[in-house]
Amino acid sequence: MVVRPAEPEDRRQLLELVRGYFAFYRVPFPSGAKVETLVDRIQQDPTLGIHLVAEEGGRLYGFASLYACLDTLIADRILVMNDLFVDPSSRNRGTGAALFDASLAYASAHGYARLDWVTAEDNRDAQRFYDRHGGRRGPWISYSAAVGERTGH
Repeated sequence: MVVRPAEPEDRRQLLELVRGYFAFYRVPFPSGAKVETLVDRIQQDPTLGIHLVAEEGGRLYGFASLYACLDTLIADRILVMNDLFVDPSSRNRGTGAALFDASLAYASAHGYARLDWVTAEDNRDAQRFYDRHGGRRGPWISYSAAVGERTGH
C-alpha cells in the first residue's frame, strides 16, 4: 500500500471513495457538481490543501482530505484533516494507519504547527483508532452552524 498525493487521473476513483464516505455517515450526496468542484479546486490550488490517497495495484482504497488553516492562538499554520476514509474492503489492513501517518508526515514536512481533526461523537471505532495512534482529545467543544439557516437568535 502506497500513500501519495492524489493525481488528476485518480479523480474517478477518489470521487467513488468520497461517495462511500457520504454513505458511511448517512449524508445525502450533494446534487450537481459541488463535490467534484471541491476535489478539482484542491487539485488546482495546493495552497488550500491536499488529498492523500492509499493506492495498491492501481486501485484506491482510502483518502485523507487535508485543508490548510490558520490558528490565532498559536499564530501559526495548522492542517485540518477534514476526512479520513478507508473503503470497507481495506479496513483492518493498515490502510487507515498509513493515511494517518502520511498526514502527520505531510504536516511536518510542510511546516504546519499541528494536525487537527474531528470525528462523529458516535463513531467509536474512529475514536479508538485515533487513541491508538497518539491522538488526544482537545479541550475545545466543536460547534457548527449552516450559513443562511439561522432562525430566531
